[in-house]
Amino acid sequence: MSRTAEPGHTKRFFRDFVRLSGPYWTERRCWRPRLLGLTLALLVVAQVVLVARLNIWTAELFDALERRSTDRAMDQIWIFVLILLGTMATNTAHLMVRRWLQFDWRRWLTARVIGDWMKDARHYQADRIPGDHANPDGRIAEDIRIATEFAVDLVSTLFYCVLLLVTFIGILWSLSGWVRVAGVGVPGHLVVLAFGYAGAGAVVAFMLGRPLVRATDARQTREAEFRFSLVRSHESGEPIAVARGEPLERERLRTVFETIAQSWRDQSVGLARLLTFSSGYVVLASVLPILVGVPRFLEGTLSLGRLVQSGQAFQQVTAALSWPVDNLAVIAGWRASVERVLLLEEAVRTAAAEAARKGETAINLNRAPASQLRVRDLWIAAPDGTATLSDLSLAVEPGERVLVDGDPEAASALFRVLAGIWPWGRGQVDLPADDTLMAIGPWPFLPQGSLRQALAFPDATDCHDDAVLRAGLVGVGLAYLASRLDEAADWTRILSPAEVQRLSFARILLLRPRWIVLGNAADALDPASADVMLGLIVDRLPEASLLLIGQHPGSRDIFNRQLTLERATGGEIVLHELHARRQAAKLPRSRPLSVIDRLREGYGG
Repeated sequence: MSRTAEPGHTKRFFRDFVRLSGPYWTERRCWRPRLLGLTLALLVVAQVVLVARLNIWTAELFDALERRSTDRAMDQIWIFVLILLGTMATNTAHLMVRRWLQFDWRRWLTARVIGDWMKDARHYQADRIPGDHANPDGRIAEDIRIATEFAVDLVSTLFYCVLLLVTFIGILWSLSGWVRVAGVGVPGHLVVLAFGYAGAGAVVAFMLGRPLVRATDARQTREAEFRFSLVRSHESGEPIAVARGEPLERERLRTVFETIAQSWRDQSVGLARLLTFSSGYVVLASVLPILVGVPRFLEGTLSLGRLVQSGQAFQQVTAALSWPVDNLAVIAGWRASVERVLLLEEAVRTAAAEAARKGETAINLNRAPASQLRVRDLWIAAPDGTATLSDLSLAVEPGERVLVDGDPEAASALFRVLAGIWPWGRGQVDLPADDTLMAIGPWPFLPQGSLRQALAFPDATDCHDDAVLRAGLVGVGLAYLASRLDEAADWTRILSPAEVQRLSFARILLLRPRWIVLGNAADALDPASADVMLGLIVDRLPEASLLLIGQHPGSRDIFNRQLTLERATGGEIVLHELHARRQAAKLPRSRPLSVIDRLREGYGG
């Protein structure tokens, strides 16, 4: 991915993030996020007020001790108890409100992204669009969490540090008094010292941390490679076991794991350097203003309480000024997660826009109660606009049974178009209404849960009684499953491919559609079993129209007509606009917040 920043790319990054997640805050009648946000802001203000009051209390306590005033010292003890209780209550409330807001925003954004992604086959179509939007599960489950949680944390801590800075600069300025430099009176010297100290600390931190980010990135890459190797070994369990390849695979996994060691050592060294400096930096920040103020204290122009108070105020100012450095890694992680979510959302929007195309350069799906299923002048293209099937016309009459075979890729493409999930191409397609048409491919979806849910899908389980469900299983040769209707399992893994396809035919008999489109739906069955399954449809659904696209292992006698498909050759581009867009999508993508990349490159430069 390119690190080159295009003009305005950072602006577009924030604009896209606000467009995606902003409605959570702006939708009408959406009072909850506004109330939580306002409460969180007020709690941050309360936290800063309590910190400032504790700073003033420190001065009053040490002044009382310096005067050896027992009454004033006892008063300060009671004041401290109130400050302590207030701090405990405020911090606890801040934690709870912040987490409520983070999860509520995450819930809303997750629902929105899933709603757009899992709609009208966009999840399927988006996978066919080139670009960096793979692994939508990780983007939805993890990156949305990071995008919302880190955003709330960053805004909350930034607001806290800004208030802290404004509050304690005033306090530190008043405590600085006047000092003479070369015979000239200079006010606010502690404020200047605080800015200089924080700036110098940031520079040194960057210099000492130069190898750290590079080592961290290398370690994350090695960790990802190790996880991928484990997943691959798990998914290839049967071939590895059959080949007795466990010793070799075990050694390979050990070798991959050992690649983490060097990056782990480099990261440890970088962390040690940074920790050494930061430990001294924090300790010195608490002592430096006191050392600077000692001459004024010895002269009697500064009380003990104000001397100690200046040390605390100096620490607060330097801590506030260190926010960008302290949160650099958090900002980088947030940026990466937000961009991953935006890339997925962009792919979904692109798929939705392409599916919504109309006119001469689109596949026009006309869904209405119809007397036939008809395809006219249909060209089917790959997502890049290259034709895979050209100039096809087809009509299926009610009650007719048609077999369309030939080139496997062309057959699969036609099945996807008639199933309503493939928008790339051009031509006219007249389909019956959704509630009368049922399309089933070679691997029908079986939802994880009870067997009755898998059988009745997409209907609700209470739409069919047990006797009908059991009769359907018996009819397709799955009688041994009739007693397991309420057993919950991942049935796709439990059943063999042939059993899954038998279950899909039981589903057809249960739902009784008027139009049936099958795509290689019997290719896992032996010829006799395939003929039995189609015979069940003919016998029990005599008025249903049947279109089988792909290979049929059984007899052709059951069909009224047979058509043979030939795949388009020559690489003809039929969708020029989409082809140009796909080529552009392959170019390196600019990164938002390029300052983060420059800082990270500075670490490793």
